[in-house]
Amino acid sequence: MISRRAILAGGVATPGLLSVARAATSPPSASELTAPPTVLGAALSPNGAQLAVLHVEHAGEGLKAYVLLQDVNKPKGQPTVVLIGDYDVQKIQWANDERLLIWVNIHKELDGTPTRLRFGDLYFDAPKQRILSMNLDGSESALLFGQEELLLREFDLATVVDTLPEDPNLILMQAWDGQKLRYMLYKVDVRTGAVAAFERGEPSTYGWFTQNGVPVVRFDSNRRGTVVSLFTRAPGAKDWTLYRKLRRDEMRRFSDLEIVGATTEPGILLASSQRENDDGHVLRRFDLNTLELGETVASRPERDIVDVFQDDRGKLLAAVVAEDRRDYVFFEPALKASFEQLSTVFKHDVNLTFVDVSLDHRRFVLHTSSPTDPGSYWFYDAAGFLSLLGQAYPWLNGRLAPMSILKLKARDGLDLTAYLTLPANATGPCPLIVYPHGGPELRDNYSFDVFTQAFAAKGWAVLQVNFRGSGGYGRAFADAGRKRWGVEMQNDIEDALATVLSSGKIDRNRIAICGASYGGYAALMGAVKTPDAYRAVVSIAGVTHLDDFIASVRREDGADAPSYQYWLKTIGDPVADKALLASSSPALRAREIRAPVLLIHGAADSVVPVEQSKTMSRALKAAGRSAKYVQMDWVGHRGWDRFTLTSILTQAADHIAKAFA
Repeated sequence: MISRRAILAGGVATPGLLSVARAATSPPSASELTAPPTVLGAALSPNGAQLAVLHVEHAGEGLKAYVLLQDVNKPKGQPTVVLIGDYDVQKIQWANDERLLIWVNIHKELDGTPTRLRFGDLYFDAPKQRILSMNLDGSESALLFGQEELLLREFDLATVVDTLPEDPNLILMQAWDGQKLRYMLYKVDVRTGAVAAFERGEPSTYGWFTQNGVPVVRFDSNRRGTVVSLFTRAPGAKDWTLYRKLRRDEMRRFSDLEIVGATTEPGILLASSQRENDDGHVLRRFDLNTLELGETVASRPERDIVDVFQDDRGKLLAAVVAEDRRDYVFFEPALKASFEQLSTVFKHDVNLTFVDVSLDHRRFVLHTSSPTDPGSYWFYDAAGFLSLLGQAYPWLNGRLAPMSILKLKARDGLDLTAYLTLPANATGPCPLIVYPHGGPELRDNYSFDVFTQAFAAKGWAVLQVNFRGSGGYGRAFADAGRKRWGVEMQNDIEDALATVLSSGKIDRNRIAICGASYGGYAALMGAVKTPDAYRAVVSIAGVTHLDDFIASVRREDGADAPSYQYWLKTIGDPVADKALLASSSPALRAREIRAPVLLIHGAADSVVPVEQSKTMSRALKAAGRSAKYVQMDWVGHRGWDRFTLTSILTQAADHIAKAFA
């Protein structure tokens, strides 16, 4: 039996924020949806004795950051407030049982001038990322790398590679060495911030994976970050060995093999991989000595294993499964039982993530989220106690639109999953936004989404479809989308739309389609295939001309690169599949589009060239169609800041609203 109790007084939010959250019933604005959180994280000390929750209050341009610390063995005691001050804090973690690490962004130099990055003759405001270390009471604070004058000019001094549990006063970090022009690994003393060089990478190295504090995997990248060379080094070996080259997708994950954890056995890692005969991504042992993928540790039929949950000593507790809601394969019966109890408490309506665990596996920090909850932190004790530590966005309480999961069949009988979000308190047929995801080998799930909620706040329903070719559903489902861009993949979206229209909940005269990346392509192709279905189209960083896109990948990465080979397999060969590529390119069929089109693209996009949207804009104008092209300077394909995201949301909503009027 799980009971609830309050552990951290004031841990949910300040009284003022709570009163605002209760009083506000109107749908949130775009700026409210993109506003920064006020609770940024929670962490449990390795021994399970101390809880730390990181808060920040915003007052105009000022910030008040603080940590609430609680002795878990004294739940009725008042928490200790450790004031950090006017810092742009980001996250929190324990270095050991007595020392906290707090990530901060620094926006001003010591003389008060803004921190800036230089590109040629231009300067742009950009924060410096640092880590602050302190004792439980906030004393003896130290800025890591704080005494290294040659490194202090670098912007990222906040990347921890290994917390080195066997040496609690040291952690392993990486930082760019501006003199050697490469990343270096350093051992950093969490008490003083002092560093000692440990290992250096190659000029193309961007990261490492370690086992027992020793780097055993190294990642080297091409210029665009689309192809990664994975090097390995077995325990005791001196030289690195190139294992293979991998394609990295737009979410910076590897499509074929992902190192997700280390075991307690020297030289044995855990990898999410898909071999030729595998149904999907399974969890396997990876032997650094033989470079062989070994026995399957965890799998789920027609679903992918995407991550693992381990304690600080590397003991494997669970494997993460891609599902509508986050799910697990457990390796401890007691943890499985706790998860089932917790799922019941939360009415099977949240994504439940294990954030931290004590070494005795009795106490946990949990994170929950759902379409109507952008994120909450909880403390759980296996004795049956559950308590709320804080909500990341309390001002959104009771203001978000609910989502339902739809199971349907495509016209050829393939099973599909879709998600329908209806505006809160909807009373009649609603306008609808069809919102296909990117990738295309990504997927939507039952979760909070900024675009979905921004559209729902306008009174519009939102339909998201995991069409064939989406990730997470195993090999056969992904392969069903190969070379089917604009064909069966688009049919799946149309079939889901037909299913929703048959419910009577949608105003069929006011439907728009909007997406980013592959979703932007699908939005344009939807307007080509079913021009009468949509009143407006929004494509954000979308592919528009398939032949040109494939040619750009070959030009940038090379004909033998796994990225180029992937797109040949996924989209089609420019020679053998010439007709298919032409018929599936919206830029070559612009005349068939009737709805007004908004094209948004970042000029610094390294995944989909900005020329793709420029080509589409020219084609639409040449065809006499309504088109608006917005280019956002210095904006990339992903990782948009809140101001860029708010601008994109606002422009997309305004374009659609005008068409719906």
